[in-house]
Amino acid sequence: MEEVQPWKARLLLIAGGIFGIHRLYIRQFPEAFVFFSTAGVFLLGCLYDSFVFRFDVEAYNLQCLENEEKDYRKPRQKTLINYSLTRFLYSVLYGTWIGILAWLACSVTFGWSDINHVPFIFVLAVGVSAGVYIIGQCGGQSRELSYIWISAFSAIFILIRLAQCQVFKALFFTSIISTVIANRSVKIRKRALTWKHFLFWVSLFLMLVCVIVLGCSRKIMDKQITATRPGNFRETSSIGSLLRDRFFDPKKVHEFFKTSPIIEYNKSNNEKMRTKNEKVKKENGLWDRIWSGEMFDDFTGAAHLTKIDWIELFTVFIVDILRAETKVVENPKSPIEPLQWAAWRNYLIHKFSLKPLVNDEKIKSSCKSWSQQNPTIKKERESKDFAAKATRKACKVFNDL
Repeated sequence: MEEVQPWKARLLLIAGGIFGIHRLYIRQFPEAFVFFSTAGVFLLGCLYDSFVFRFDVEAYNLQCLENEEKDYRKPRQKTLINYSLTRFLYSVLYGTWIGILAWLACSVTFGWSDINHVPFIFVLAVGVSAGVYIIGQCGGQSRELSYIWISAFSAIFILIRLAQCQVFKALFFTSIISTVIANRSVKIRKRALTWKHFLFWVSLFLMLVCVIVLGCSRKIMDKQITATRPGNFRETSSIGSLLRDRFFDPKKVHEFFKTSPIIEYNKSNNEKMRTKNEKVKKENGLWDRIWSGEMFDDFTGAAHLTKIDWIELFTVFIVDILRAETKVVENPKSPIEPLQWAAWRNYLIHKFSLKPLVNDEKIKSSCKSWSQQNPTIKKERESKDFAAKATRKACKVFNDL
């Protein structure tokens, strides 16, 4: 270990802080991977390090001067490790983040919509375990991966199948439980981490990102939509083509969505086959019932969670933005903000429990029914009812189109 130059560390922070290069410079491999996998902890970590990273550099140089690397095999007198609430929070948030990425890979790429399936639960537990384990390796500490994995799988299985929690809530509470159990096995790391560990983690993370990107390309970008205008004039295009034209030839996109056409989402052959298989009930074998969770439901009475097709949600959100942009082009004085309009429309779909591919008339009808059932109330009361206030705002923005 050699001393590092503070000015070089500062330069690396400026040039490659988002990828954790400055952390690699002082051989903090777990911390560097956290920066790499979160884009510099969503840029806030880079901002934080711009003020305090010099203290880490000083600590590293002090360690080099004291030659602690030569004494790491000697018996350590310290057996207790200081508890850090900040570290606990980092572990929970990072475990949740990796779990969300694992959920995206399953939902977008493989089209898994039922989180009750054992393979889905298994993958989510792996994601949370990986996140908690990486944070557990920071700061010269170490935690047992087996403890983390067992607690993560058990917790997320109970939260999803018994408590019937939503996936994000289940991931968050699973990260908390896994972090608590992992802290029971905390110890000083005896073996120093190397570049091999960092490259191995990076390769796995890039594989996960590639799976998500390929899934988006295959399931979302290839989605076919048809615009029907007065006179039965129909035009079909894909989401990928529309997005490409959005940046290179916006006029084509505006021509596709002009005059408020009726939008229809075409199903692929795989989706048609899946719908057909869902309608035809078949008798599953014993292993199939165990693997899919049907037998567990028979014993416990746990109902399946609402199946959400996130691919359709993403597809509709993209189309809504393009539709709103076309309206703004047709009427420059329009008060519509495309991204805001698409977000509020998505909120109404969730609020009224509608299908993602619902048409605008159905949403308008739901807004009208809700307004009749919830007449305008006093401002003092409405200011405290944020759900009603948000719904009223969403309906107003949606009807502006």
